[in-house]
Amino acid sequence: MGNINKKVAECVGLWLAEGSQHSQYEITFTNNCFELIEFFSSTMNIIFKNFNYNPRIYVYTRDGSKPEVLIKDHVIKYYIHKRATKPYYIFRIASVEMVKKWREIINNFLSRDIYFKYILRGFFAGEGNIHTGKKGVRVIRISQKERKEFIDNLLNHFNLNYNFTSSNRMYNISNKRNWDIFAKNNLADLHPLKKEKFWNAYRGYKQEHYDKLYLKNKLLTLFNSPINTKKLAKIMKRSQSRITETLVDLKKEGKIINYRVGSVDFWTNNSNIIIISKVKDAYLKFLKTPMKTSEFAKYFKVTWASSSKRLNELKRLNLVKFGDNGKWEKILTQKLVHVI
Repeated sequence: MGNINKKVAECVGLWLAEGSQHSQYEITFTNNCFELIEFFSSTMNIIFKNFNYNPRIYVYTRDGSKPEVLIKDHVIKYYIHKRATKPYYIFRIASVEMVKKWREIINNFLSRDIYFKYILRGFFAGEGNIHTGKKGVRVIRISQKERKEFIDNLLNHFNLNYNFTSSNRMYNISNKRNWDIFAKNNLADLHPLKKEKFWNAYRGYKQEHYDKLYLKNKLLTLFNSPINTKKLAKIMKRSQSRITETLVDLKKEGKIINYRVGSVDFWTNNSNIIIISKVKDAYLKFLKTPMKTSEFAKYFKVTWASSSKRLNELKRLNLVKFGDNGKWEKILTQKLVHVI
């Protein structure tokens, strides 16, 4: 499939969503996203390059302002529309011959499922929206006054589960499986703002509904060496809170252990490793013979309390002991001391 056919199919979808479908005399497309107007216009220029016509763009604003329209060889007209919440644009071509040709193109593309992906992408850009609410509610919606066969065909082609509610005139698509289909096929990507909203919602959806067992098993493959929570979150592309929750579960199951170095937790599944800071390592290297706490304080130029705290932390790790003579002694260990 050529790139131009993809663009034409997307414009078919845009026109089916926001075009005037009853006129026999003109092709129009209405939208408040100028990027889509520009895209539709440039594609029409390619389709009808052998026709002689004068394209027009009508700009409607509430306050009579005149947003700049940077499209060459188009007649630009500005109008006031008191109910316009934001500027919107109408692209228009007046030609009976071109309307006839355009309808032939639409019927052809709607009859061939290889174009359905791009038609649905265009239709969603025109009539779709993303609804998010409390408690993680996420719904892909397509506005429509009544249920239509061609929309059903597009959605059914992708095995999407949906329902149509006549009360709010909406196709409703929920469930992560359906969001996965939209994401895989980039069906919400043509309209820049809708694209951003879709992917923001999908990233959260994916994170919250990620298979917990999969996440645990995947994490267990990443402990070749001690690693902190921030790095794990970056590798897994999840939030630190989500990763921490899973790590705590794995710790309760006895599959991993953690050591706190400074204010950072480092995790490992190797029970033969003890993780310490460079400061604690310096204390161990200095402790060659039994020594008092005051000797450490003097050597490292810190308070007695500070040295006592470091030594007691090493004691809890079974790396030193406090003798009856009031002195600290090193304990030989079979475990690997890993310094971070």
